[in-house]
Amino acid sequence: MEISYLIVLIIVVSVGYLAWRDTSEAPAPAKKVAKPTPKADANNNGVVSKAELNKLTKVQLFDYAEKNSLKVKKSGTKAAVVNEIWSQQR
Repeated sequence: MEISYLIVLIIVVSVGYLAWRDTSEAPAPAKKVAKPTPKADANNNGVVSKAELNKLTKVQLFDYAEKNSLKVKKSGTKAAVVNEIWSQQR
């Protein structure tokens, strides 16, 4: 009978330790992912290439167009938005 109390005590302590260990470890902070920004070619007088524009998401393209006072249709495909931005830069 004393052995069964000892076994139960060991199990309770083990479970308690495992529960405490899981909650005491702080999760690692999430890494911030840098958004790619288009880089203008020095030879093209500040015009960003189509390849650089294609690396951006559609939302980032809209942000880029807004920052550079370019008019683009939000209903168009990403390829259409890239073409509009690229043609307005020239």
